[in-house]
Amino acid sequence: MIRLSILSKNSCIEEKICHFLETKSIHYYIQSFNEKVHADIYVIEIEKKEDLKIIKNFHRYEETLCYIIGPQNYELASECIKLKVNLYLSCKYFEEDFTKNQTIILKDIQERFLYYNYSSHGIISQMRLSQIYYVESLRHQIIIHSINGVFVERKNLNIFLKEVNSKYFIQIHKSFVVNKQWVKNIQGQECILKNSETLPIGRRYKSAL
Repeated sequence: MIRLSILSKNSCIEEKICHFLETKSIHYYIQSFNEKVHADIYVIEIEKKEDLKIIKNFHRYEETLCYIIGPQNYELASECIKLKVNLYLSCKYFEEDFTKNQTIILKDIQERFLYYNYSSHGIISQMRLSQIYYVESLRHQIIIHSINGVFVERKNLNIFLKEVNSKYFIQIHKSFVVNKQWVKNIQGQECILKNSETLPIGRRYKSAL
């Protein structure tokens, strides 16, 4: 379930976005905008540069999507790019802009909010692919390292890769698969992650990485 937060005085914006999500069979719920409560997707309407403090103040994770609706103003749009906003849409031509960018928005949502079904002791749970740092193979098990902790599952890396079927997961060693979204740097035969962990890179996998 995707958490959607919309900050706008224009009810048509919420109607348009919700209709789009429903036609794409994307499960969501709307939560009130709150800087202290995290949402997955933010849609924020702004009028002037001072409104950008809203974007600066709320907490965003790696996978958080932020779409801004504002006036046709180059300076405002440029500031939003600096703040890593995913899209800047014109408030005057919102319907046209939104329709034109629906493919990009759908791709963003699918890539960031796909789930992996994790099985343990007969119980199936879901975790977001975007929250998995890397997966380690140990004997006949895999160890999933994620934002929410470490999980152990009885299968091998090949099966894991087939199940997630995501371009973001790549094998870098016979014992490690990494989520490219969490890679910070490559140094020699080491892969450094954004959470400061370091993984070895196997010789045969380096060119692919």
